[in-house]
Amino acid sequence: MKNPITIRQMLPTDIPFGMQLVQQAGWNQLEADWHRALALHPEGCFLAEQVGGSAAGTVTTCILDGRQPGGRHSGDRQPGAVAWIAMVLVDASMRNQGIGQQLMERAIAHLDGMGIETVRLDATVFGKGLYEKLGFQEEYEVVRMKGVSKMHERLDDEAMPWTPETSVPPVLNLDFRITGTHREAFLHSLLRSNTFYYSMFEDDLAYAGSRKGRNAVQLGPAVASTPEAGRQICDAMLHHFHGLPVFIDIPVPNKAALRWAKANGLEEQRRFIRMYRGKKIDDKPELIWASSGPEKG
Repeated sequence: MKNPITIRQMLPTDIPFGMQLVQQAGWNQLEADWHRALALHPEGCFLAEQVGGSAAGTVTTCILDGRQPGGRHSGDRQPGAVAWIAMVLVDASMRNQGIGQQLMERAIAHLDGMGIETVRLDATVFGKGLYEKLGFQEEYEVVRMKGVSKMHERLDDEAMPWTPETSVPPVLNLDFRITGTHREAFLHSLLRSNTFYYSMFEDDLAYAGSRKGRNAVQLGPAVASTPEAGRQICDAMLHHFHGLPVFIDIPVPNKAALRWAKANGLEEQRRFIRMYRGKKIDDKPELIWASSGPEKG
């Protein structure tokens, strides 16, 4: 008989359990990633518990479009909003009991209750069937490339550090044009403690970010207006993290980015399937050089 569970809002005190699940799964997240998820949309992060209080699983949601979190409450309509579901993890001892599906249903109900028009996620091959059952459709594949970052002898010196104090509206506008999503709050949450670069030269605009991970530095998000701008900004990131293991998640439609990764000695590790529920986003994956990772796309 399956153990009954309850689902409640996830709290900062639950993060150690979340890290246990990350370690079980061999994923790359750190405590900082959980804290970021809770800060961006605390009422949309959930924890499953067995009767008696034993934690069983997690799911997080993040709203990247619409009003800022301080202006929301349950029942607010979010026209044009885009949300991501991530960190669907169940303790190894409690899998195959429907807990993951119950967590997903709770997350979807929460976002539907807010009037979110589009919900997206990056699925593994193991989760794809469940997500299709819940109304998600496939968009395109994302390839995780891995390797050791190397220094570039002839590095283009036009890449400039992007910090929380740096105002670069053209780059933020570029991100919106390419991703179809307003991600300013999310990007600034990453900027506070991670390395970002940007470049602006006439019509060639690009930026690339990073975040620390358990297994490797995750390169991304990164977008570029031209292939040359993309290569240059990603070269700058490899140069900065010389000698360190790196992951970079590249949409399959961006052939130039995949060629760049292979030319720099990176190899395919795994694939994700980007999926959506509701209104399809008009993004341009051929200009996305790196996803920010499965947490936020």
